[in-house]
Amino acid sequence: MKSKLYLIILACLLVMSTSVLGAKYAGEPFSLGIGARPLGMGGAVIAGPYDATSGYWNPAGLSLMQGRQIQTMHAETFGSLLNHDYIGYASNNGKQTGLNSYGLYFYYLGGGGIKITGYDADREWPFVIREENHFDIMLGASLAGRYRENISYGLTAKILYRDIAVETAYGLGLDAGIIYRVDTLITAALVVTDITSTFLAYSNDNTESIYPALKPGVSYRFSRRDVNITASGQAIIRFEGRRQTAELWQDDISADFQAGLEIGYKGVAFGRVGYDQSRFTAGLGAAIDKYLIDLAYLHHADLDETFRISLGVNF
Repeated sequence: MKSKLYLIILACLLVMSTSVLGAKYAGEPFSLGIGARPLGMGGAVIAGPYDATSGYWNPAGLSLMQGRQIQTMHAETFGSLLNHDYIGYASNNGKQTGLNSYGLYFYYLGGGGIKITGYDADREWPFVIREENHFDIMLGASLAGRYRENISYGLTAKILYRDIAVETAYGLGLDAGIIYRVDTLITAALVVTDITSTFLAYSNDNTESIYPALKPGVSYRFSRRDVNITASGQAIIRFEGRRQTAELWQDDISADFQAGLEIGYKGVAFGRVGYDQSRFTAGLGAAIDKYLIDLAYLHHADLDETFRISLGVNF
């Protein structure tokens, strides 16, 4: 009964999300993704594979992972322009129905280079007073479970903090996800990020809200002898009028696409390629006993390349 009520509430929130207004690009610093494994696949992991990073990508995926896992990530984003770090923990108690898992994560994106300037009236020339850092932090806490053997659900609550040198902001948000396992090969999923419109309150009394986004995805997974192959794809549907900056758009609705492929050998060695909103990604991974190491690469036509490394442990 509790699971049915949870799904009804979640479905209502999904419908509500399409009509909420917010500020364009307000949530962009929190959208760069986490985990070298998902990012090597172009971020196309809404419908799997699932691990401790699922609290960020699709909280329902935590109900399908096994045991407990810790993951960390560091990235020199767009060369050395930004530092991008993550650490997360997830636990699944193995129950087949009801709430069975939870997760916690910390997300950081920041750098330096903000010059605070003054103006020399005698020389009629600006001058640098000091240089400040800037950063965005997100703390997430997730709960997930199974309604039936083939239906999973999850919710992530987020606390946001933004420091842009001369102003700071706090925010609260909510992400929700559903997974439907069509059969042993095909999985479909839907995630709604910022379903109630994530609110940001600034120290100068200004406010803004992050638009909700819909993320439908599908994956196909099959095995042949010692080889496991996962192919996945998804869309990011936004309602903030991105237009020319999106791959497809009509009026204020836009869509971007992600796709990924992972090939694993004996569950020990992995190769990955992906497509992330017109950018090429690739990655490698290894599982040695209970330890995990993953590397990912992101190509960008206008900025320097990005390299990510993740370390994890299962226990």
